[in-house]
Amino acid sequence: MVSADVFAGAVLTVPEFEDVAAAEVSELVGSAATTARGGIVTFVARSWVDLCRVCYLSQSANRVFLLTGVSSSGDDMTSVDVIKNGVCLTPFDSGERNYEIFGRQESLPGNLAYLMLRASGYTGRGFFFDPFTRSGGSAIEAALFSSGFPVNRYRRDALSSSLSRMQQFASIDFGRFFAVAEKEAAAAAERRLGRVKSQIFTSSRSMVKVRSAEKNAKLAGVKKQIRFGRLDISWLDAKLDENSVDLVVSYPPQFRNGVDSFSVAENRKLKAMYTEFFHQADFFLRRNGMIVLALETSAWVAAEAEKSGFCLSVLKEISLEAAHRPSATRLIPQDLHLELACFRKKGANL
Repeated sequence: MVSADVFAGAVLTVPEFEDVAAAEVSELVGSAATTARGGIVTFVARSWVDLCRVCYLSQSANRVFLLTGVSSSGDDMTSVDVIKNGVCLTPFDSGERNYEIFGRQESLPGNLAYLMLRASGYTGRGFFFDPFTRSGGSAIEAALFSSGFPVNRYRRDALSSSLSRMQQFASIDFGRFFAVAEKEAAAAAERRLGRVKSQIFTSSRSMVKVRSAEKNAKLAGVKKQIRFGRLDISWLDAKLDENSVDLVVSYPPQFRNGVDSFSVAENRKLKAMYTEFFHQADFFLRRNGMIVLALETSAWVAAEAEKSGFCLSVLKEISLEAAHRPSATRLIPQDLHLELACFRKKGANL
């Protein structure tokens, strides 16, 4: 049990990304967070404001809870324990971003896009590129993180209205809290960047997807931080400088498992696309840069990457069935399993 002058909190996030979420929570509250299995991160808050800060600023959370009657450091805790012994502080599913209006049917949840970025080592510095944008999620999450702009900036009213009904938060001046939290988040982002400029570029061969990404970024409040482009994979070397990109993170087109004529034809096209993509990446990616892709079948893509001198390592395995059931408005499978596949140039420093 925690002492009377501190409070135990919990974040529910995507399973297998507990370490990434714990790092973010530690950054927000200034103390170590503890990971448990099943997408649970527990932490000790020194004040009610710390809990508010996690609710407002966390990009990794699905839900945030105030725990009662349980230890804040049990690694055997389950989501059932959290829900049974906790009070949910977020009146919305934070993982489902309110900026995801256009093209969200084929995209991954926003908090998963963020978690993929941080698992890839993204700090906000350098040149980030998503060449397979669906609705702008990866680029938008990168822009939110690199700028410190609150992910729930346009949910402030819903959050303050819900929390102020609870006795513990009734005395908080939420207008002042939001102003201070935003100032602190922007300052933290500046410290992370130092003097290195953040560059974020997202593209697709489909103008519909590019427009969706632009409109979603505007709704998120970070459109000015992102460069957008309609760009075929074969033209990447015409728009990107040699050895310029530090990190690629994307949810690209997936190979099909079927053996019907349509699936075979589509897979043939995808094979050619990935061959060309890694050929282009050999030109635009820095020597120690990384390409991180969420893939259903990484081995098939690895075969094409090998042709251009890239080697594969799997960072994490993702199960949306266990983690975050996509809403009915998404077209991705309810039981989607992905590998977070990392590709590096052979001989690159790890």
